[in-house]
Amino acid sequence: MRKLVLLVVFAGAAFLGYHWFAGWRAYKAYEGFAEAWAQEKRAIAADYGDAEAVRHAFEERSLRGTEGGAAMEAFRGTRYSVESKRRNDGGDVELVVNQTIFFDPPGVTTGIGGAMLARYRHTATVRRTSDGWRVVAFEPTFIEMKELRRRG
Repeated sequence: MRKLVLLVVFAGAAFLGYHWFAGWRAYKAYEGFAEAWAQEKRAIAADYGDAEAVRHAFEERSLRGTEGGAAMEAFRGTRYSVESKRRNDGGDVELVVNQTIFFDPPGVTTGIGGAMLARYRHTATVRRTSDGWRVVAFEPTFIEMKELRRRG
């Protein structure tokens, strides 16, 4: 009986571990795509997303075309916060993630961290393909842009 209980616990842990790892890999594909979008690097985004998702993100929803994107001159980094993550019936991972982009506007150079930030909410769908996890849908929505107050 003890061996059966251990086998069930081990099988459950393996199942949960596999699903956690698969979700982590899906998230890393999203993050690579979102980072490439923020830095306007279409070729790198193509490593993480399918052709239609890349086309949509860079031609119809480009960073410079958003409300906050026009003021960005020097990219200073990003931060991500997952709002929700779920697996749909088809096995795709659907993510809602907040991306904060730190940047310097024209005429300001901070060197580290950026003088301003812009926040976006992304809804993305990531699918497992023969090439690994790929972003198949990506929709960025501008939330806010503001100046960073640093203590001197």
